[in-house]
Amino acid sequence: MTKLNFKKNEYTPLYITIIILFVMMSLINGHKFLSLNNLQAMAYQMPMIGLLAIGMMVSELSGGINLSLVANANFNGIFIYVVLSWLTKGDMSSANLSQVLIAISFSFLITMIIGFINGYLIAVLKIPALLETLGMMTLLKGLSLVITEGYTISGFPNSLTFLGNGDLFGVPMSLIIFILVCYIVHIILDRTVFGKQLYFTGANQTAAKYSNINIESIIIREYMLSAFFAFSCSLIMIGQMNSVKATYYDSYLLIAVLASFLGGVDPAGGFGKIMGTILASIILQIISTGLNLMRLDPFMVTAMWGAIIIFVLFGKELVKNLHRILNRRKRMA
Repeated sequence: MTKLNFKKNEYTPLYITIIILFVMMSLINGHKFLSLNNLQAMAYQMPMIGLLAIGMMVSELSGGINLSLVANANFNGIFIYVVLSWLTKGDMSSANLSQVLIAISFSFLITMIIGFINGYLIAVLKIPALLETLGMMTLLKGLSLVITEGYTISGFPNSLTFLGNGDLFGVPMSLIIFILVCYIVHIILDRTVFGKQLYFTGANQTAAKYSNINIESIIIREYMLSAFFAFSCSLIMIGQMNSVKATYYDSYLLIAVLASFLGGVDPAGGFGKIMGTILASIILQIISTGLNLMRLDPFMVTAMWGAIIIFVLFGKELVKNLHRILNRRKRMA
């Protein structure tokens, strides 16, 4: 019974934080924060943070990290532009539904290949995840700049922009996509053999190896799953911006790392749930919207994200040390 109650109340601090921040931002910004337009804007924007955060969370379950997420999303959007331009002979806005589906299918394949390369280099060649994904991030950003020549590319067809900017019965499509993707990945992580083996690999890779788990295969699939979130982000990004660029959402990489840590992911691997990351993403969206309404300097906001990451890591380490001291005293008693 005690174990069940713990699970039920596991995210209580995050729920309380959401309520406190919502009330605080409402008091500071008044009707601007509580207006229907602002709440709708938050519902449209939060899926971007959430998808990147969960993509980061997935890569951290084995003790790794995926710094190429945002660059992959931007490259994927630019690749869709390249395919659509080729299919329509330069007139993207006239693309029909079948041409859009072809472009999306090719971009999905490219995203999965990028995820496979990340996983292969990390799992098989034993390149540290931090260095490998940093290299992939730089490569993809460079290719994106070469293709676009640093310009913003716009003019996508309505059938594609609908995914990020449209709504279904008043519910933003970006939020619907976010919920569907989260549910599917929740099933994969919590109710499949792959998911259980991934958590086990992150918790104790040596024990997983002696349990006949194919660690290389698990990590490769893990990074392909992480890349899937970059693919999903690119579709929403195209819709919301009606354009693509090599440097869109660069600052969101920091926010994705922060959301995963805040949601309870262990950087060493083996622990982290989608629900915690979703709640953390909502927290960060509330903070982001509130700070933007206060018209703070964007560079100061970025500095605050870094400070929050340091604070969260410090707090987690402090809690761990306190638990160790208490357990030691119990054993001595």
